[in-house]
Amino acid sequence: MRIVAGAWRGRRLSAPPGDALRPTADRVKEALFDILGPRVVDAVVVDLCCGAGGLGLEALSRGAERVHFVDRSSRSLDFARRNAEHCGTDAERAIFVREDCLRWLERRLASGAAWDLLLADPPYVGGLAGEIRNRLVAAPRGAAPVLAVIEHSADVALAPAAGWRIDARRYGATILSFLEVDDV
Repeated sequence: MRIVAGAWRGRRLSAPPGDALRPTADRVKEALFDILGPRVVDAVVVDLCCGAGGLGLEALSRGAERVHFVDRSSRSLDFARRNAEHCGTDAERAIFVREDCLRWLERRLASGAAWDLLLADPPYVGGLAGEIRNRLVAAPRGAAPVLAVIEHSADVALAPAAGWRIDARRYGATILSFLEVDDV
């Protein structure tokens, strides 16, 4: 696992051994950030179900203003924190939160706290991708980020929702579902 582009391009990241985490493949990460392009620059980003922090650190490397790394596992957050330190980011740009992702998301949506981009890479089993989607589309207009990307198994299809556009891109067994607020 490595940073694909930006200020920290090529920097290797560490992850816990075993099957506890499923880091986003470099080619999927590269495709994701190629699609996002300049939308990452100066953005406030949430890396939900962050694991070892690969997506959030890629966003910081490409110019995001700040990233909130959210995971319920203290072990995962320890790796994300170490990876952030390895990359040389400062505490103002990388915020680490140990909490259940759905609980955090509900609190954040209810508070009206603004952020620009949500990157979610939940476990493929258990239906968490669909639950994240449901909370986003049920949020009042303006409470959710304008753009959310949910990585999930190709076995799962996230249903369209009124007021949102969904663009699903397949990369082998992985789907990136881009959910964007529909201004029309």
